[in-house]
Amino acid sequence: MAEGLGIAEFRGARGYRPAYYSPGMDAARPLRRDRRLRRGKADGVVNTRLVRAGSAVVLPALVLFLFSISSTGTLPRSPLEPVFDARTAASFATTLSTEFPSRTPGTAGAAGAALWYRETISAFGLPTEEDVWSQDLASLGRVELRNVVTVVHGKSPETIVVVAHRDNSESGRAEDNASGTSALLELARGFAPQENAPDLRPERTLVLLSTDAGAFGGAGAERFAERSPLAADAIAVVVLDQIDGRGRPEIALAGDVPSSPARVLVRTAAARVEEQTGVTPALPAVWTQLNDFGIPFAEKEQGRFLARGLAALTLTAPRHAQTEPSAAAVGTRRLGELGRATESLIGSLDTSLGEPFRTPDSLFFTDRAASGWAVRLLLVVALVPFALGAVDLLVRAARRGVPFRAALRSQRTRLLIWLFGGVVLWIGAKLGVLPTGASLPLPPETTLAADHPFASLSLIGLLFGLGWLAGRRRLVARHEPGAEERLAGFTVALALLGAIALVLAATRPYALCFCLPSLYAWLWMPLGGALWTRIGLFLAGLVGPLLGLFLLARQLALPLLEAPLYVIGLATVGYVPLASVLLAICWLAAAAQIGALAVGRYAPYANGAEPPPAGLLRESIARLLRVVVRPSRA
Repeated sequence: MAEGLGIAEFRGARGYRPAYYSPGMDAARPLRRDRRLRRGKADGVVNTRLVRAGSAVVLPALVLFLFSISSTGTLPRSPLEPVFDARTAASFATTLSTEFPSRTPGTAGAAGAALWYRETISAFGLPTEEDVWSQDLASLGRVELRNVVTVVHGKSPETIVVVAHRDNSESGRAEDNASGTSALLELARGFAPQENAPDLRPERTLVLLSTDAGAFGGAGAERFAERSPLAADAIAVVVLDQIDGRGRPEIALAGDVPSSPARVLVRTAAARVEEQTGVTPALPAVWTQLNDFGIPFAEKEQGRFLARGLAALTLTAPRHAQTEPSAAAVGTRRLGELGRATESLIGSLDTSLGEPFRTPDSLFFTDRAASGWAVRLLLVVALVPFALGAVDLLVRAARRGVPFRAALRSQRTRLLIWLFGGVVLWIGAKLGVLPTGASLPLPPETTLAADHPFASLSLIGLLFGLGWLAGRRRLVARHEPGAEERLAGFTVALALLGAIALVLAATRPYALCFCLPSLYAWLWMPLGGALWTRIGLFLAGLVGPLLGLFLLARQLALPLLEAPLYVIGLATVGYVPLASVLLAICWLAAAAQIGALAVGRYAPYANGAEPPPAGLLRESIARLLRVVVRPSRA
C-alpha cells in the first residue's frame, strides 16, 4: 500500500493509522480552531475572558487601599478656656453689614469697610498693615483690592493664620461673611494687650488676615500666600466663612491642586467644633472629594493656601432662609459656638509640637482617612483590564485587515470639529462674551451662569453649528457601512480613549474618575446587540462627566443645566489648565464617534473612498491659492 508513496503522502492517506493508534485518541485530541476570525462578522472580537482575567490585578490595589484607611489622633486642648463673646461679635457683624451693605471689590463700600475694620482693630492696641494692589477679576475688570493684616507677636516666629474675607458679591447678602470678619475682631480683642496683666503672648505668632475679593475667587488669599513672608512661616491656616448659619457646621478641604490639609489638623478642628456645638461637623462626601481632586476645584479660600503647600481648612455653617422671629438669636448662638471652637483650635495649634503640618492628598471619611497614593494606585490599576481588552481588540482587528485609514480620518474630522468649538469659545472670551480675568474660581453669581446672555451664547452656538455642518460633509453615510468598517470606527475611538487614559494616569490620576465609566461601558459595544442596548451602553459611558457636573452644581447650589456654563467659565479664565481642556476635547471627539456608532449613524470618512476627496480645509486653501496665484501669473 505504501509502495510508490512518499512518507508524507503515506501518513496522510485515508485510513492510515500509526501502530500506536488507539480508538480513544480521536476523542482526546482537541479540535483545531482557525485563529483567524471570519471576515464580515464583528461579534466576538472583544476577548471578554481576557478582560475578566485582567481584573484580578485590581484586587491587590483594593487591599492596599483598604489597609491605608486609618484613624488619626487629635491635638490636646489648651488649658485656657475660650473667652470669645458671641454678643460682641454679633454687634460687630451688625455694624459692618448695616453701614456697608455693599462691599463689592473696587467700590467705595469696599474701601469704607476696610477703613472701618482697620480703625476698629487698631482701637484694641494692635498694629495693622494694609496691602493695596490692582487685579483683573472676572465680571469686575481691573479693581483696587486691600488686605488688612494684624500680627499678634508670639514667642516663636512660626505663625498661625486666621483668615476671613471682608467683601461680598454684587448680588450677595449684606451679611455675607460679616460673621467671619466679626470673629476676627473678637479674636483680636481677646489677644489685645492689657495693663497690669500677665504675659499672655501665644507661643506662636498669630496672624489675623482680613482679605478682599474672597467672594470672587479668593484673590486676597492668593496674594497673601504668594507674597507675604508671614505665610512662609505658617504652620496652619484656618479660614472662617459664614459661621453664623443655622445649618450643620462644615469643614471645607479642597485645594486648587490635588492636596488636602493634614489629617491631624482636620481631626482636631472637628473635635474642637464638636466640643462647642455638640454636633460633628460635616466633611465633603467621598464622591465630592474625588470630584474636587479630579478637576481640581476649591470654592473657598483654603484652596489658594493649599496650592502653595500650606495646610488650610475652612470652617463654615451654611445659611438658609431665615423667617422665624428667633433667627437672629440662632445666628448669634452659632457664631459664638464656632468662634469659641476657633479660639480653642488656635490654642491646640499654639501648644502643638513639631514641624508645620503637611498637605498630602487624603480621602476623608467620617472619622478616618485613606492615603492618597493608595487611591491613585487603585485608579491607575483599574485601567489594566481595559488596556488588555483594547490591545487585544486592536490586534484582532489588524489581523482581520479592517480598513483603519477611513476610520482614522473620521476620528480626525470629529477632533477638528471639537477643536474648532474650543477656538470659538476662546474668541468669545476675547470679545467679552465669556468671563476672563485672574485664574481663580468664579463666584456662582457670575454673569455666564446666572444672567444668561442668550444672544451672545446663541451666536457662539450658531457659529459652532456652522462649523459642525461644514465638517460633517465627509461623515454622511451614502450606504450602510459594513461590519468591518464599524469595527474599525470602534477600535480607533477606543484607542483614542486609551491614549487619553494613559496621559491622565501619568499626569492627573484622579481625573480617571471621569474617564473610567466610558472605558468599560464602550469597550463592550463592538460585541453588537440591539439598538437600545448600544444606546444604553453609550449613556452609561457618560456617567463620569455627568456625575461630576451634578456634584459641582450641588456644591455651588446651581441648577444642573448651568453647571456646564460654569465649567466653561473656569476654562476661559484659566483656572482649568489648557492641557485639561485639550484632553476634554479629545474625549468629546471619541465620544462623538462612539455615539454615532451606537445610534447607527456612523460612516467612514468619504464612505471609505481611497484616495479621499479634499476636505474643507484643503478645498479652502486650494481656492485661496487659485485666487492669489492666477492673477500673479497673468
